[in-house]
Amino acid sequence: MEAVEATVSPAAADADYAQFAQRNLDKLSWLYPLVNNKLGALLHLQLRHDQLFFMKDGQVVDEIGYGDNGKRFHERDFGKVMKTPQDITAQGYWFVEPRFNARAAYEALGEVQDGAYYSLFSNQCQDWANRVRTKAEQIGKAQHLAPPPGRESYGALYHEVAPTVPAAWYFGMIAVIVGVLGLGAPLVTGFHYLKLVALLLFAIGVSDIIYAFSSRAWGTFVSTVFFGLLSMAGGVAVWINDHFLLSNSNGVMAIALAVVGLARVGVAVRSRPFSAWIGTFFTGFLLLATAWIAWIHKEGSAAAWMLGAALSVSFISAGVSTIWLNWRLRADG
Repeated sequence: MEAVEATVSPAAADADYAQFAQRNLDKLSWLYPLVNNKLGALLHLQLRHDQLFFMKDGQVVDEIGYGDNGKRFHERDFGKVMKTPQDITAQGYWFVEPRFNARAAYEALGEVQDGAYYSLFSNQCQDWANRVRTKAEQIGKAQHLAPPPGRESYGALYHEVAPTVPAAWYFGMIAVIVGVLGLGAPLVTGFHYLKLVALLLFAIGVSDIIYAFSSRAWGTFVSTVFFGLLSMAGGVAVWINDHFLLSNSNGVMAIALAVVGLARVGVAVRSRPFSAWIGTFFTGFLLLATAWIAWIHKEGSAAAWMLGAALSVSFISAGVSTIWLNWRLRADG
């Protein structure tokens, strides 16, 4: 039976505000260190799903997202009924800034093109969400629609939560082993990660070009091909200059690691139960320590070592967290 594409209720246009929420993809937690970071966000490759919520008087009016079948969908159609802020966090979601005027977001949904089909690199839920965000901002400015006020008192709604279904414990063990091996040779790990970045950029470019030709969306054909070629060129540049990038970016890396470390500590301290987030808490402190060392040694000689060490620690943390969450689920069940 062919899936029917979801639509949003007209009542959503009169909501107090619209806002995207994210959830970590189930069963993939051991791979989070690779792409659930600033780079993954920049490339729209995080192992996360974006869903748009329309809120009124603290209640969910409607929600909608873009699925891997190339159609819009409601989470409630898959058993994830969300009516209150508590329901949202229970399903693994947390809100991400900014908020949008509800009418602007509603009209944006009517104007945004979903694309010819779903593509992991070129047209998935994060690409779709980015188009909706951009269009909602444009409509809000063009129609002089007042932006909604700031956050409510539901602090937990703005902090990352554990996936509702963690990866199998043996995948967690693989992540721990990879992290331990990486700590044994962090210099190699750092360079290998940049190689992975280069391959991702190149793959995105190839996917963009294939998508441009196969979808026959001639209105955006030139721009899609251009950005595809640009991504491929960027991938080649990173591949060729990996040593240069790692040996000249310690200052930037220190700031990035400090931000990520503080974020991890903040998430762990504010999350409950805290016992489930101990790994994240200590990982944050380790990243802060690494950032401090990187800032002291800005000449760049230890950049690859630091990146490799940070990635290795992240893998160990992700693996331990996966194993721990599995144990907690079995114990609670």
